[in-house]
Amino acid sequence: MRMKTIINIVIIAIIALITLFPLYWLIITSLKSYTEIYANPPYLYPPNPTLQYYIEALYKFYGLKYLTNSLVIAVTNAAISTLASLLAAYAVSRFNFRGKDNLFFTFVSMRMAPPAIFAVAYYYIFCRTLGLRDNILALIILYNVFNIPIAIWLLLSALEAIPKDLDAVAQLEGLSHFKILFRIHVPIIKGTVAVSYLLTFLNAFNEYLFASFITSTEARTITTALQGMITVAGVYWSQMAALGVLSALPGIIIAVIARRYLVTGLTMGMV
Repeated sequence: MRMKTIINIVIIAIIALITLFPLYWLIITSLKSYTEIYANPPYLYPPNPTLQYYIEALYKFYGLKYLTNSLVIAVTNAAISTLASLLAAYAVSRFNFRGKDNLFFTFVSMRMAPPAIFAVAYYYIFCRTLGLRDNILALIILYNVFNIPIAIWLLLSALEAIPKDLDAVAQLEGLSHFKILFRIHVPIIKGTVAVSYLLTFLNAFNEYLFASFITSTEARTITTALQGMITVAGVYWSQMAALGVLSALPGIIIAVIARRYLVTGLTMGMV
């Protein structure tokens, strides 16, 4: 084996260890008792693993309810964002109109702006004006502001890679623009559509800032529920770790299912 290959393997192994060790520690912490967590030296594995803290996290701390809220918000928002972005990207890629370039720049610049600068404005709009305080509908609508720009950026590059001559042939066959998009283009760029849905899902599922002040109890999400484990009586480390593991599962499952689309979807349209 060549020295260069050995060095590459060692580097990859080190990177994998650094990346996966926090996840490993999170998992074993969720299986440890409090005594085992505070043991010195620390246990590198749970001596007496138990699922008790998963049950407590789901029911005593209402983790199941908050996890359901997050899934409903993320699934719904990702579907809306992807569909709206697909229509917008098709319009930008296939039609010429005044302000086209400025419109696309506006979409992208909205995503580049720090979300914190919109916090006060969105609190006033959704909580005071619309009366959607502690309502999952507020987050479903709000997350479109940040998810649609990134989805348009991904889908636009994929649609522009499809020759416009294909559209002309389809129009000669009597197909409308909607049929051209959903019958011809979507099957071609299905990888990019899958990646768009995956990224918008993860963005909505993992968002914390806006969920922390727009929701309180009924619409609370899994990310804000984790802070509830820190109380004046102490920190519920095992339950917090268990809830952390559960909150990571949806993203991991979706990534595994859609892994064959990831490379194709992210590179489509690149030169």
